[in-house]
Amino acid sequence: MKKLLSVLFLLGLVIALQAQPCTPDNQYTQAGIYPDTTINLPQGAVNQYYLGVLTAVVPEDTMLYGLTATIDSIGVVNIAGLPSGFTWAANTATAFFLGGDSGCVAIMGTPTTGMDGTYPLTIYVESHGKLSGMPLTLPDTVRGYKIVILDSTHVGIIDGSQYPFAVRESYPNPADDKFVLNIANSDAALINISIYDMLGQAVFSQNQRINAGENIIELSVADIPAGIYFYSVSKGEQSITQKLIVNH
Repeated sequence: MKKLLSVLFLLGLVIALQAQPCTPDNQYTQAGIYPDTTINLPQGAVNQYYLGVLTAVVPEDTMLYGLTATIDSIGVVNIAGLPSGFTWAANTATAFFLGGDSGCVAIMGTPTTGMDGTYPLTIYVESHGKLSGMPLTLPDTVRGYKIVILDSTHVGIIDGSQYPFAVRESYPNPADDKFVLNIANSDAALINISIYDMLGQAVFSQNQRINAGENIIELSVADIPAGIYFYSVSKGEQSITQKLIVNH
């Protein structure tokens, strides 16, 4: 009997894991929705399966009317504006995520011929919590996300005007072993990535070829002593400099 129960438990666990449409991206620890609307959801293409994932990091509390409100949960009620035939699902059965926890929502579907275009989304959310001990429910809407579906003749073609030279993300910061940069650019180019200490001495430098669109570049900082640094991403006469903390 115990063996049968164990088998049934494992089977149920496998089914539950398979049923989850997404996994929260644990690189994000600050409260918010990721990727943000600047990076936005990935593009799709006609007759190709589409999957876009949003990760939500829910805070334990927030300020409301000058008072601290505790957050029990925040959830997605509906997503409007999806392409025809597209669906969405969360990694929880209710699509609600507890305060202090992370969750994710997957948007999926296969666009067919004639569905190319831009689909602005409206995400309806609801927050449950307490303010001065009183239960509180607040509806809200999230705008700015969109799904862009390309037709078959434009698959693989990047609209460079959507990707001006920028560092869109850098994480983790503080960094221990690895440091990741998300660098956008309008076309293929050669860039330089350097890390400087507080005295302006270079402790790391490498040239890197990037493509049009977004480029994820992983750097090793394991051999850089703990401290405060500045990293610089340069392309020709353009340069972006930001602070980096190394903490082993």
